Amino acid sequence: MPRDYYEILGVSKDATADDIKKAYRRLAREHHPDVSSDPKEVAEEKFKEISEAYEVLSDDGKRKTYDQHGHAGVNQQFGGGGFSWNDFTHFDDIRDIFGGSGGSIFDMFFGGGGRRPRNAPTQGESLRYDVRISLEEVLTGRTEEIQVPKTSSCHDCRGTGGKDGKVEVCSQCDGAGQIQMVRNSPFGRIASVTDCPKCSGSGKTYKERCIKCRGSGRVSKNSTVSVTIPKGIEDGTRLRMQGEGDAGYNGGPSGDLYVVVQVKEHKQFEREGINLWAEILTTYPRLVLGGTEEVATLEGETAKVTISPGTQVGAVLRIQGKGLPKFRGGTRGDLFLKVKIDVPTKVSEEDKEYLRKLDDKAGSSKKAKGLFKK
Repeated sequence: MPRDYYEILGVSKDATADDIKKAYRRLAREHHPDVSSDPKEVAEEKFKEISEAYEVLSDDGKRKTYDQHGHAGVNQQFGGGGFSWNDFTHFDDIRDIFGGSGGSIFDMFFGGGGRRPRNAPTQGESLRYDVRISLEEVLTGRTEEIQVPKTSSCHDCRGTGGKDGKVEVCSQCDGAGQIQMVRNSPFGRIASVTDCPKCSGSGKTYKERCIKCRGSGRVSKNSTVSVTIPKGIEDGTRLRMQGEGDAGYNGGPSGDLYVVVQVKEHKQFEREGINLWAEILTTYPRLVLGGTEEVATLEGETAKVTISPGTQVGAVLRIQGKGLPKFRGGTRGDLFLKVKIDVPTKVSEEDKEYLRKLDDKAGSSKKAKGLFKK
């Protein structure tokens, strides 16, 4: 015995038209064959049952007949075989629910989904090109001419694929690029839309194809693109070059080119945002007495650094404004220097004697401090 339509939709017998529509929308999304976790045959049967209930209860006349006579009354309105998809009149509701925008209602039910015609103008593919730069070029910025292999619209046929640009409307699909096919199924006659086999979905044919592009309308070539890399750019940044990708289809715009910037490691400096880090070597006497050291900057110049008396190994000194600029303009960061001591590997006998005396004095000073503490 067929299930009650109100039970199928989960609404009461006094439900409003809006309640019925909301219930159907929710169940249709849940039990659509493309998204349901049930086997395909089970999901299709459930979806058909839900749609049959909605077809009856959303129509005032059919609903009144159903309330008075039950299934026997409405089955007469569907024809000898009962409800089929040919009886379903609420196609716009289905398109609204599933976002269909063309094709047939059966495409949306069973996998078509309202495809975009292939002869519609379509943007070309986007491309990627990697550029490696040095840390010095992050400081100064850089402009580079790169060679990008891509497809362009064929000049000889003006992108049509036909010799000298001569094309004509496809006689099989009348320029639509698609044809409709009808087949029988357990749910009735199902119509589907497929690409036209004669023109491969373009909607156009030609008597002679272009020799240069072999009928594709596009040719491969290397294109010279000027890329400006701004100062302060970060590693991994993508620069978008609009319209520098592959040529579009059927008069559509070209895709974009994404230049990915990779910053090479530096032997001396380590980057931390807009700041730079490096090491500075000095001597023990300068740490004790104070003094100056010269250090190389990223520009290749030298800068003097003051070492205060009593500076410890591992201390951090700073030179303001010798880091990297902010991306796309702004003030520069700083250069931070970690203090290390320069220990000689070879010393003369005279130097050894001085070092022994210095070590003895340092040791005596430590002992004296220890006794004073006690």
